[in-house]
Amino acid sequence: MDKSKIFLSFTESARKQIELRLLELIPEAPKSLYDPIRYTMESGGKRIRPVLTYLSSLSDSKANWLPAACAVELLHNFTLVHDDIMDNAAWRRGKKTMHTLLDVNTAILAGDTIIALAEESLASGSYEFADGMLKEFSFGFRSVCEGQAYDKEFETRNDVTADEYIRMIDLKSAKMLELAAVLGAYSAGGEHVEAVREFAHHTGIAFQIRDDLLDLTADTSAFGKTFGGDISEGKRTFLFVTAMSLFDQLGDHDRDLLIRIQDKATTEHDIHHARKLFTDIGVMQKAKEAIEAETIIARNALNDIPDENMKKGLLEFGEYLLGREY
Repeated sequence: MDKSKIFLSFTESARKQIELRLLELIPEAPKSLYDPIRYTMESGGKRIRPVLTYLSSLSDSKANWLPAACAVELLHNFTLVHDDIMDNAAWRRGKKTMHTLLDVNTAILAGDTIIALAEESLASGSYEFADGMLKEFSFGFRSVCEGQAYDKEFETRNDVTADEYIRMIDLKSAKMLELAAVLGAYSAGGEHVEAVREFAHHTGIAFQIRDDLLDLTADTSAFGKTFGGDISEGKRTFLFVTAMSLFDQLGDHDRDLLIRIQDKATTEHDIHHARKLFTDIGVMQKAKEAIEAETIIARNALNDIPDENMKKGLLEFGEYLLGREY
């Protein structure tokens, strides 16, 4: 059995509890509000963040991790609903997005309500460290919104640096993993909050850079996304901003390619040209090195956790999340 199947088997019970509780949290009426929310929550997803909450609580077998885990997953789904509106995305996880299936007003209201449900779930845990957990939740919520704002700003900028890009993915992606881990540690007594925070932070950075890399390297059928989709959409990814930092060193042909990418004016041939260019100038290798560096820091963050079951679960989580071929 491969490592991903072992990890999924290890967390199967937790994932089943998460799925059941998420649906229990959604009221029945008014149907015009809650049916769309139910549609979103039943649209699939690996439940990566609430599973991380569970794994971060394993130092205490009696930890009440589930309300916190569901709060994080609801917050994540709020971001998806609103991001889809902002990006004018028609599909997610193979299903029509809420605003496409229904309308924008319904999706906005449903997204707002999902946040309320998340807060209710967190409050229902009656946690010893409730104040600290609420502060973490609010900070995570604000951070992901700030990350989205930077992401939208970058769409019209041609001078985004690698450091700015890392800051954006920290806010938009890594902070959600941090929140999930920290809430789990708090639910288990708060002993390992900073260790799991550092683990989740660096795992989240590595995950997003790998996601960028997979856009041009992964088997499309296995990855579940269109080959070169980031290039076609002109996204400011780790690969693109690193290539742009070398703009003055490139020939006219390659410079023209980068300009077409930022202007969202690429062809299918350009995607293959971009892959070759990014390989030739070392951008792909830099991405792999960044992933490896972040992964090592993440693993080392767990060295002082004495609970071997918790440490094993978190390490397997990292391998599962980052184990896709590139």
